[in-house]
Amino acid sequence: MKLPPCSRVVFRTRVPSEAIKPWKSKHPLPEHYDVLLSGNCEVRGPSGEPVVVILRDVLSRDVVAEAKPILHWMRKFTSDNRANYAGAPGGTGKITRADGTKSKTNRALNADGSFVEVASMVGGFFEQQGGRFPFCRTTGFTRNYPEKWNKLLPLFAECARVYEKALPKRYSTQMQVVKDTHQAWLIPDTPFTTITVNNTVAAAYHKDGGDLKSGMGILLAFEQGEFDGFELVVPEYKIAIRVKDGDVLLFNPVVWHGNIPPSNQVGEQDVDWWRTSLVLYYRDGITGCLSPEEEQAKAKRRGAI
Repeated sequence: MKLPPCSRVVFRTRVPSEAIKPWKSKHPLPEHYDVLLSGNCEVRGPSGEPVVVILRDVLSRDVVAEAKPILHWMRKFTSDNRANYAGAPGGTGKITRADGTKSKTNRALNADGSFVEVASMVGGFFEQQGGRFPFCRTTGFTRNYPEKWNKLLPLFAECARVYEKALPKRYSTQMQVVKDTHQAWLIPDTPFTTITVNNTVAAAYHKDGGDLKSGMGILLAFEQGEFDGFELVVPEYKIAIRVKDGDVLLFNPVVWHGNIPPSNQVGEQDVDWWRTSLVLYYRDGITGCLSPEEEQAKAKRRGAI
């Protein structure tokens, strides 16, 4: 794979993180960036660390055509714990369990008291968590829809090859972690464990929690119809990027980022226009996962399955 020529920009200063923290869970505004990156570009911070790399139209058209309808189909899966990510306003409430007790986790509420649902879901593999999942596991999408998952694998593998070519040193660092990871928890032919798919969700400002800090994530976006917005803003460096079909954006998970909300939409959402984003990343907690057999045994001992 040969990548197109890429300009390099090195920033000597940046906006302090403390100045951006008050914007957490709020959407970016156009005045938060000075430069919209339109071509192929590599951006690095003051210490030389990569911030973002945007490469335009580098994915195979056939691979994109295969994956795009599957990713849009995934809009049927929603989550009630992603409202802060989407910048949803409103109050908060707790889920009532089947036994009548309240969960410890707050959820955003609509005006009618219902939980805010966001068209967002994960695929691939996930580390142990509290509650129902005190063990490493295959996500529900990957387990329940293997045919659709397998059709996405060529897209993921292409993204991995772009990463290796674009940032070989960073890729090599991530691969050192991958080599010590059980193969069962890795997306085949990639240095990633997990995907997140968002359907027409503009992310509020956040940093990615749980991602491997020494690695990079990959963001793809697929569009249909007419609309403006969804520029990804990186306020620390006052830059923005509009990612489209075929583009690959490599990004550092420790930087603040978020999306400009959509505007000037033509027609009905998810029918005439829509935008699906896909993020590929390595979950840092996966490093502690045992083999699937050992994880199953651990779960049984704890009464989780």
